[in-house]
Amino acid sequence: MLRRLIKTLFYQRQTTWEMIIPGALMIGLVCMLKFSSLLQTQEWRVLDAYSRRCPQQNRTRRVTLVTVDESDYQTTGFPISGDILAQALTNLQTYHPRVIGLDIFRDLPQGQGQEMLKKVLATTPNVIAAEVALSAEHTMNVEAPAGIPPEQVGFADSIIDADGKIRRIVLTATDQAGNTKRSLALLLAEQYLEKENISMDEAIFPVFSPNTGGYVRADVEGTQMLMNFCMLQTPYETISLKEVLQNNVDAKKIRDRIVLIGKTVAQAKDSFITSAVEKTLYSQRISDRTYPTKIIYGVEIHSHATEQIIDSALGMRCALETWPELGEYLWIVLWGAAGISISVRLQSPWKSVCLLIAITFLIALIGYGLLTQSIWIPVFPAVLALCSAGLITAFFDRDMRFELNQRRLTIERTYEAVHNGPLQRLADITRSIRTAPHGTKSQNEQILNQLVQLNNDMRSIFERMQIDTLSRSHSLYLSDRTFLNLRDSLSALLYQVYEHTLSQQLPGFANIQTFVTPVFEIFESRNFSLEEKRGLCLFLQEALLNAGKYATNATRLDVICTVEGAVYRLQIIDDGAGFKHNRENRQGTRQALAIAKKLKGQFQRVSRPEIGTRCELTWTK
Repeated sequence: MLRRLIKTLFYQRQTTWEMIIPGALMIGLVCMLKFSSLLQTQEWRVLDAYSRRCPQQNRTRRVTLVTVDESDYQTTGFPISGDILAQALTNLQTYHPRVIGLDIFRDLPQGQGQEMLKKVLATTPNVIAAEVALSAEHTMNVEAPAGIPPEQVGFADSIIDADGKIRRIVLTATDQAGNTKRSLALLLAEQYLEKENISMDEAIFPVFSPNTGGYVRADVEGTQMLMNFCMLQTPYETISLKEVLQNNVDAKKIRDRIVLIGKTVAQAKDSFITSAVEKTLYSQRISDRTYPTKIIYGVEIHSHATEQIIDSALGMRCALETWPELGEYLWIVLWGAAGISISVRLQSPWKSVCLLIAITFLIALIGYGLLTQSIWIPVFPAVLALCSAGLITAFFDRDMRFELNQRRLTIERTYEAVHNGPLQRLADITRSIRTAPHGTKSQNEQILNQLVQLNNDMRSIFERMQIDTLSRSHSLYLSDRTFLNLRDSLSALLYQVYEHTLSQQLPGFANIQTFVTPVFEIFESRNFSLEEKRGLCLFLQEALLNAGKYATNATRLDVICTVEGAVYRLQIIDDGAGFKHNRENRQGTRQALAIAKKLKGQFQRVSRPEIGTRCELTWTK
């Protein structure tokens, strides 16, 4: 008993491992895809989609935008002259902003009033001007306006990801001459925080590494920071340049704030592409809410970056954080293992699919919830590992169980062939030897003929199994190389079994004088599967063979078919001497019980000495 249990457990363990290995390979493949950056774009898309759907927060913006659009150019002319910019800066100072950012490049004289602009920039310490300084091609760089001190100049260079969208900013970097530069957003944040008595040295930002979050071997030149658009969905307050020049401005929008002046026209070549923001100045202007990909102006990017730096310095959870690289791979592996466990446990592909879909939504909700807390986790690789490992395990498990079921059916049919053929013949031989006190020549010849027939029966088993395999279980072997086509009607099959079995030379059939002719057509009111037809034919054959072997001195054999409501009944009744249960007919009983189970019915055999035997099978429609 213990040895059998150990073998069973070992077999189950081996089978389980065979099911797990394909899923484990899929988990490894997902990890390889992530490592090779093939999933990088998908992770960016998930990040953008989540960020775009983050709720707007009830918060006061520290940045107000002064926009310069087409309507302003109609008034000021293009390009904007120096005296107009100088007037705008002078007017803004009357509203007492904390710091002003000028995101308009003025490396060459533009119109009149250049000396006036130069004087305003040189004497206004809270103005930060933009430059382009990090391009390897010198001609692509743009210097800051003349006259402004170097410490009031910040670069506006940006990094674009491989899909053409902006998701990160550079805080500090070294230019081609080896000079350390700071970004426009960083300088604006520093001046704003000076009045809060907060130094940028106290601020802690998550370090952007080559493999941060969904990035793989990214360019990490300078000091970079991921943009957390999820925390920056609140629209900015805007003022047009025309309103500033006319002093038609609400002072509350400027007082003690950061004011950032920038162009908001696509032709200005100071715009980017993003899918992480629900509303941009461009999309609001054209009322475009259809497509997730939108144009975002450079002035908006610098505003987002400035707000994020200030929030981080003030101890607010705004900077986008990620898990360690090892933690991300562990997260992926765990969800892949969960997919394998689900499929192994449920053992049903469709149930596994439904549960995997539900867990996919759970992972998506977890990723979204964490992003609202400024944590970016790998959602797409985790879902891919879960579904791929779970599905391949589920369908591999299905195929394995199908193969095991086919083996079981093969064993059952082999047993049927042996039981209904050679074993029956062997029983006859054994009984002949036992009942013959002294062997005579005729008896010896009879036993010899039976042994020859047994030899033929044993040899025909291979032929039967071969035909069963080729016919895909559409045939049923009786004996003497007789096969039935299970595609025929049930009544035709039962009649063939009935006539074939009664034609055999068995002692129980020798004295039969009365037969009740069966009416098998009564069963045609229900459609039977091939396996159900097989089972009913084998039941009838087994019951008739038992009558032929054990119904000693029987004079009557009835096969009765009835239908009462939804209940079908098949009875084989004889008036022989009856029999006691021995090992052989217990095997037949086991076979009949298996057939009854397939039909979802019941089997009963009653045998009484001097009264006879009744073998009955009942099932419902």
